[in-house]
Amino acid sequence: MQMLNFWYIRIVGTHNTVNKIFHIVAFECMFTNKTFTLEKGLIVPMENVATIADCASVIEGVSRSRNALLNGDTKNYDWDSGYTCHQLGSGAIVVQLAQPYMIGSIRLLLWDCDDRSYSYYVEVSTNQQQWTMVADRTKVSCKSWQSVTFERQPASFIRIVGTHNTANEVFHCVHFECPEQQSSQKEESIEESGPGEPSLAGPQLDPHALQAPSGSFERLSLGRSGRCCARLRNEAPRRPSGHPV
Repeated sequence: MQMLNFWYIRIVGTHNTVNKIFHIVAFECMFTNKTFTLEKGLIVPMENVATIADCASVIEGVSRSRNALLNGDTKNYDWDSGYTCHQLGSGAIVVQLAQPYMIGSIRLLLWDCDDRSYSYYVEVSTNQQQWTMVADRTKVSCKSWQSVTFERQPASFIRIVGTHNTANEVFHCVHFECPEQQSSQKEESIEESGPGEPSLAGPQLDPHALQAPSGSFERLSLGRSGRCCARLRNEAPRRPSGHPV
């Protein structure tokens, strides 16, 4: 643990994707008596910092609700809402943390209302220019909860890129946390396991209560995602006729 004391704060811009000027709209400085673990001058978080309360945000991806990926709701999702997605082969899901942290794990909940599987990889960055791959699951069939651990390193951006879906051409993610929270993982396992039954991740839905996807998604980024958003009107988690999914 280390406590930092200082009188002055200097902010130096080093990059702007549009021009040669660094702009600040607002600045706040706060104080806390809480101690933190530091490594290479950065906080090593113990609690999930990928939350709205911690000023994290989804800067790329498509969803009906901008906060769906980070709102902590891992129960209320279905064919029509509660997930963030991107078109396979175009774009990604990118989470921006409030500041650089020393990160060594993340946890994802992939959409799991049927028996489909996904493949994907994860990259981290501090500047959105240089990316480091921390997980390669492009040749793995992945379902439901995903724990990703890697060598601890600085990160303020996490990019999740889907590469395969056995059901359609879209990658769907319900929940993201960073770092992985072991306590919540144990609670979910207990809640979802019945007496003498294996643990089944994800909500158990009544097939007859499901409705086909309708309406449009919210565009969370500019550029290629505009085309992605249009295609996703017909590429939400698909419910084939005559089948309970």
